[in-house]
Amino acid sequence: MERNPIFHQTRLRLAAWYTLVMGGILGLSSLGVYSVVAHAYYETIDQGLQSVANALHKSIEPAWQQPGQLQRLNKEFSLELCVGQTNCLPKRTSIKKSITEVANPVNYYIRLLDRSGKLFASGGMELDNFPITSALEHWQILTDDSGTRYREITLPLYTQNQVSGYLQVARSITDLDQHIAYLRLALVLGLPISMIFVGLSSWWLAGRAMQPVYLSYQQMQQFTADAAHEFRTPLAAMYSTIEAAIKLQQEPKSNGGILDVLKRQNRRLSQLVGDLLLLTRIDQKELTGEYQSCCLNDLISDLTEELAFLAVETKVNLSKQVQVSEKLYVMGYEEQLYRLISNLIANAIQATSSGGKVTVFLEKSELYAMIKVEDTGIGIAVEHQQRIFDRFYRVDRNRSRTSGGSGLGLAIAIAIARAHKGNIHVQSQPGLGSTFTVRLPLSS
Repeated sequence: MERNPIFHQTRLRLAAWYTLVMGGILGLSSLGVYSVVAHAYYETIDQGLQSVANALHKSIEPAWQQPGQLQRLNKEFSLELCVGQTNCLPKRTSIKKSITEVANPVNYYIRLLDRSGKLFASGGMELDNFPITSALEHWQILTDDSGTRYREITLPLYTQNQVSGYLQVARSITDLDQHIAYLRLALVLGLPISMIFVGLSSWWLAGRAMQPVYLSYQQMQQFTADAAHEFRTPLAAMYSTIEAAIKLQQEPKSNGGILDVLKRQNRRLSQLVGDLLLLTRIDQKELTGEYQSCCLNDLISDLTEELAFLAVETKVNLSKQVQVSEKLYVMGYEEQLYRLISNLIANAIQATSSGGKVTVFLEKSELYAMIKVEDTGIGIAVEHQQRIFDRFYRVDRNRSRTSGGSGLGLAIAIAIARAHKGNIHVQSQPGLGSTFTVRLPLSS
């Protein structure tokens, strides 16, 4: 399968599509997992913070703005409160005793604000210039000067059914950020590694999926080759017998016309079998002959001379224009290159009406040789231009029958060009003629 470029490219495209689709699925799945896990982490943090804040609020609010409130709060909750920003107690600790009964011992910070939002008292862990924010926002994420992030909840404190202050409880989410960062790193590194395995698996699966098709293709190729070989021998024998019978006049004169028809039909079948065999050999990369440096200047000169008689018969002006000063050489099989150019010139002559012109150009474009066969014939409609290189495809079937064409000439031409790492491009307008351009890499 790997030796056949068509199947290799198709397998590569299938594997690429499999990988692309699976990559999209894995990417979306990773994004979903990341979102769900991050949301779950934040929900857990918020629930714990809400529980601690509710417990503190329930106990602090009754003692809020009463004589000796700070001392009672310190004594009851073991909060080393710092009133204002200067008169701080020497030792500040995290939440203790009844607070630790509510939540696990993590770094919490407590602030009491007055009604205007100014700091009244604080306690818990020490912070590096932790910002005082508006008390109106229930949930917030804040960052101190050291870059540590905190999740903060704010609850109002009421006195006689009026807001008289605020309780703020904050918790460091550094551990949460680290977990999220590890998860993100794992997904970012894991996705490309997974894509490598997906790509290899896709290549293997594409090969498995295409195996039956490739086997059928091989069987079809083998059938074509076998059929051609089976037909070649009896056709050759028939042709020899008919030719000998005509020469020896062993048949009555009335049968001579029949024998001539049989001879022509035999010649056409033999040509068809030869064309099929040639296409099979090109597909299997089994071209015969010597792979050598071929001079395109000489090939074009020989072909224009040899096909001049066909142009004279159809009253077509056949000429050449070599637009390079040096000899152009390509590596390949001279016999097949001869067949390639002769097919194009013969087709151009047959497609050109009496009095028309067929011109063969030889040009050089960077590292490529350009052979152009230009005619003033009937031209090719746009809808046919994409299919004229298909096997057995005829634009005008009646004209092909008259000229004896089998519909394989252009298919053979492009197959030979591609076997020599080149290609053929067509430009045509109905009624104005066509230009077939062969592009072949020059030998170094």
